[in-house]
Amino acid sequence: MKREPVDVAQIRRRLLLSQGGFAERFGLSLPTVRNWEQGARLPDAAARAYLTVIARDPDRVAAILAGAGKETLLRLTVKELKSALDAADLAEAEETRTDRRSPEHSPAPEASPPASPAAPAVWQNPPR
Repeated sequence: MKREPVDVAQIRRRLLLSQGGFAERFGLSLPTVRNWEQGARLPDAAARAYLTVIARDPDRVAAILAGAGKETLLRLTVKELKSALDAADLAEAEETRTDRRSPEHSPAPEASPPASPAAPAVWQNPPR
């Protein structure tokens, strides 16, 4: 089975952590992180799985490692759900705004009523 590459440096930079900070936060050794980033060693299957989980949900991994209880993990889940709902609301609002601006959904402009022969001449031929 082919080993999928994991860009450890990209994950670490996205989290705004130094190599030492990344190693400490996620229970890794600094030399291991350095070796992965420099390509001197490749993460084994278990490490790749762990790095994938870190990349997807770093706050939850850090909370679990710090011994977070169910309440803290539940708060993280609720925060994640709220973020997902907020993103869906924003997308829906944007879609609605776009629909309102599109020509298919806009009412046709009202035509001016034709000038009657009895209308004042100024209205029929405005000055230049």
